Amino acid sequence: MKAPLRPLVLTLIVAAALGTTTGCFRLPSPLGPDGMQAPVTAPEDPFVATPSPTDDSSPDAGAAAEDPIAERDRFLQEQQLPLDGTPLVAVTPAQKQFIEDQKSYVEEQGFEWTADDESLSLALVSDACETAILNSHVVNADTLRTHVATSPLFAQLVDQSLEGDERTAAEAPIANLMVYGTTYMCPRDTAGWLDAYTEVYGG
Repeated sequence: MKAPLRPLVLTLIVAAALGTTTGCFRLPSPLGPDGMQAPVTAPEDPFVATPSPTDDSSPDAGAAAEDPIAERDRFLQEQQLPLDGTPLVAVTPAQKQFIEDQKSYVEEQGFEWTADDESLSLALVSDACETAILNSHVVNADTLRTHVATSPLFAQLVDQSLEGDERTAAEAPIANLMVYGTTYMCPRDTAGWLDAYTEVYGG
């Protein structure tokens, strides 16, 4: 059973992350205002990132697909997101659709969308996709707990003094956004992340 998440807009004051300045970060829900579940696959073309031509034609493609490190490196190359700490900006069709949908949702709630929101949103989702790849696309509650506990971004966004239910409540909307974004950037792993979210944060 998928998480019956509620729509939300949460304003967080965040420290500088990925080289950006402190700002407000709004987190929409994977689900719509009527409680309808978001799709667990990415939007139809042209918003789905196209696989590299070598994925199917190269003699080494099969071996590379079985190697999480090689697959991760290929994913990062396809996503075209800088790794030097500069702010992230949507470049692929899937990323642009993700950001457009988020921006529209946030503005419908009466909030302003910022460049920091875009950078942090892309970073959260990219990290989740990388984690899934490095775990050979096996994502469960333990994967989610470990990811959240070791993520520098969650450390930036969640008050480290919080414990127990307060910490869970602070983590949940960030994880909510992260799972939502995987429907665009790595839809293969969305179902696993959504099941994990339901188990860890409730439904």
